[in-house]
Amino acid sequence: MTPILVRDLLMNMLLGLTALVVLVLAQINPVAKDNPDTLPPPGNIAVLVCWPQGPTDVDTWLGAPGDKPVGYSRKSGFVWALLRDDMGTVNDASPVNCESAFARVTPAGEFAVNIHGYSLPQTVSVHVEVSMNGRLLVSTDMELRAKQERTVIRFTLDGKDDIVPGSTNQVFKPLRSAQ
Repeated sequence: MTPILVRDLLMNMLLGLTALVVLVLAQINPVAKDNPDTLPPPGNIAVLVCWPQGPTDVDTWLGAPGDKPVGYSRKSGFVWALLRDDMGTVNDASPVNCESAFARVTPAGEFAVNIHGYSLPQTVSVHVEVSMNGRLLVSTDMELRAKQERTVIRFTLDGKDDIVPGSTNQVFKPLRSAQ
């Protein structure tokens, strides 16, 4: 056998072995173990508020049992955290106008989600979605005027992440002006 033939044969065998190792490694999937130190996800209740693009500022206000309201002037409390205070085109290169918030815990008591027309040149349609533990509670469009505050949803939790039957409503509860 010539040295070139031996070299080619060895290279082909090495290439075949490498391909086999790569294919076998791709099939190895270790069994996932339960980790008791893993923290639960940080938000049981999520709120998304969106409105048309332009120089408009809609604010989200959130109420929780035993806590002061959370909004643009107080971005987090014991329960709620306002993740984004969108002020329309002010300090924002994105045309998307949305605010988002989540509740870090869900104690027993009444929760409220409000919207407030902080700076609106005209009446706007505001889209609001509220979900709890991945389940959509409300998805609605509401008309909002300048300086108007409206309640999107109010509900009472029983302490086990269940809504008390018959407690869901849209009866206005002032949050922005309740400070």
